[in-house]
Amino acid sequence: MNPKPTPPHLLYPAVVLLLVAFSIGLTALVSRSVYERLPHLEDEMAYLWQARALNGGQPVLASPDPARPFWQPFVVDRGGQRFGKYPLGWPLLLSVGTALGQAWWVNAWLAALTVALAYRLGREIFNPETGVIAAALTAFSPMALLLNGTLMGHTAALFSTTLFFYAYWRLERGGRQALRWGALAGVALGLTVINRPLAGVAVAAPFVLWSAIKLLRLLPFGWAAVMRTLAPLLALGGLTVAFALAIPAYNAAATGDPRANLYLLVWPYDRVGFGEGYGRNGHTLEKGLRQTRWDLSLAAADLFGWQVGGMPPETDRLRLSAVYWPAVGLSAVLLPLGVALGLRRRAWVWAAWFAFGVVIYAASTNLPVNWLRDRDVAVVWMAGAGLWFVLPFAALFVGTPDRRAVWTALLLAVPVGLIVLYIAYWIGSQLYSTRYYYEALTACALLTAVPLGALAARGRAWRWTVGGALTAALLVSLYGYSMPRIQPLYRFNWVSPALIEAVEARREGARPVLVLIRGSDVRWRAFGALMASTSPFLDSPIVAAWDNGGAGVREGILALFPDRQVVTMTADHNRACFGDDLSGECFGEPPA
Repeated sequence: MNPKPTPPHLLYPAVVLLLVAFSIGLTALVSRSVYERLPHLEDEMAYLWQARALNGGQPVLASPDPARPFWQPFVVDRGGQRFGKYPLGWPLLLSVGTALGQAWWVNAWLAALTVALAYRLGREIFNPETGVIAAALTAFSPMALLLNGTLMGHTAALFSTTLFFYAYWRLERGGRQALRWGALAGVALGLTVINRPLAGVAVAAPFVLWSAIKLLRLLPFGWAAVMRTLAPLLALGGLTVAFALAIPAYNAAATGDPRANLYLLVWPYDRVGFGEGYGRNGHTLEKGLRQTRWDLSLAAADLFGWQVGGMPPETDRLRLSAVYWPAVGLSAVLLPLGVALGLRRRAWVWAAWFAFGVVIYAASTNLPVNWLRDRDVAVVWMAGAGLWFVLPFAALFVGTPDRRAVWTALLLAVPVGLIVLYIAYWIGSQLYSTRYYYEALTACALLTAVPLGALAARGRAWRWTVGGALTAALLVSLYGYSMPRIQPLYRFNWVSPALIEAVEARREGARPVLVLIRGSDVRWRAFGALMASTSPFLDSPIVAAWDNGGAGVREGILALFPDRQVVTMTADHNRACFGDDLSGECFGEPPA
C-alpha cells in the first residue's frame, strides 16, 4: 500500500520553519563573513554607541573633558552632554544584543520573525500557498540579506511594520480579542515610529484612511456599532502616540527642548523638504524625481534579485554617475498581477489610479528646469501627490468591499506611500540598497506571491511545478545576484577587525590600552574599528582617542587614563599607521 501524501497544511509550517532557519543562518553568515560583526556606516557607529549607553542606563552622558578626542559619527556633544542623534527605538532593541555581547543576534531574530509573520499574513488573507511563497520571497530577498547582517535599524522597522499589519488584520476580525490586537498594533506601529519616524508616517497613512472610512460607513448603524469598531482603534492610536512621545522626551533630555531636531545638530541641512537648507546644496523636485528614478531601478533588482544583465564591477561608484541601476530589475514583474487578483472587480479603479500616477511622474520629469527647481512648485507637486495617494480610497465607500480587496489596497499603498514621501528627502539609495523603501518588503512579497499562490492552490501538480520553479529562481538569485551584490561591502569604508587585532598584538598582558591617534586631518574611517571598540563610558579594554594637535589636548587625554598602556598611531584622512609617522604598519585607505 502506498503511504498517503503529507497534506499541504502540515507540510507548509515545516517549510516555513526551514525558511526561518535559513534567514537566521544567512544573517549569521553575512554579518560574520562580510561585515565581520563591525559597523561600517556612520549610522551603525551611532546606533552601537547609543545601545551601549542604554546598557549603562544613560542615554544621555556627560561629555568627557576634553570631548573632541572622543568624537564619533552622529554622536553629538552639546551643553556638556553627549548623545546620539537617532530616536531610541532601534538602539533600545540593539542594546539587548550588546548586553549579551552579540549585537548581530537582534537583527537575525527579528528577520526570522518577519519571515514567519509573512507566512501568517499570506495564509490568512489569501491562502496557505501564498503565505509560504511570501515567506520564501522575504527570506531570500537580496535587500533583506544585505540589511539583516548590518547593525542598521531597517530590519527592526520591517519586523514592527509586519507585526502591525498582522495585528491590524486580527483586530478587524472583531470579537473579544479585538482590543488586545488593537493594543499590539499600537505597540508595533509605535516601534516603527520611534525607529524610523518618516517611514512610520508612510506605513500608518493608508490604515488611518481605511479606519476613518470604516467608521464613517458605520454611522448609519448607530453609535453602538461605531464604538465597537472605535475601541480597538483608540487603543491602537493611543499606544502609538505614547510610544511616539519618547522622541520629544529624549530630545528634552538631550537638549532641554522637546521640539529639537537632533539630526540638525550634526548636519544643519538634514531635513525633509525643498529649498535652501534642505540637503547639502538645497533639495529640489528635480533632484527628488531623479533620485527616485535611481532608487526604483535599484529596488526592481534588489527586491528579489530577478534581473537581466550582470552585476556591475564598481557598484560603489555608480551612485555618483549612473541614471539607472545597470542590472535591469524584474522583481516587480508579478506584482501588478497580484494586485489585480487581490482587488478583483475593483482592479480597474486602482489600475487607472496607478497609471495616472505614472503618467504624472513621467510628465513631471519633462517640466521646465526652472519649475523643477522652484520650491513653491515642489510643495504644490507634493500636495498633489498626497491628494493622488488619498483619491482611490474613496472607492472603498462604494458598495461592500471584501476583506481581501481591502488588504490588497492597503498593502499596495505602503510602498507607494514610501516612494512618494521620500521624494521630499534629500538623499537616496547607495550601496546599502534602497533601505528607505525597506518597510514595504513584506507587502511587496505578499502581493508578488498572490498569483503564484493561486496557481499552486489548483492542485498537487501545480503545487510542485510552482514550488520547483520558485526554488530554482530563488537559488539563482542567491548565487547569481545576492552574493556578488553583497560582497563589495566587505571592509566597506576600510573598517576591519585587523586593526583591532594589531592593537591586541601590542597589548602588554591584560592591561587596558589607550590608542592615541595623532593627525590634524583625520576621518573616522581611519580608525573606525577602534571607535566601535570604545565604550561610551570610556572604560572598555581598548579606548581610541584623537590627538588633533591642539594645545593641551594630548595632556588632557593622558590625564584621563593614567594607568593605561599607550599605543600611538599617526593618521591622515582615511589611513592610520602605527608609530609617529605614516611609514609603519598601516590600515585604512591605501595610498594613492
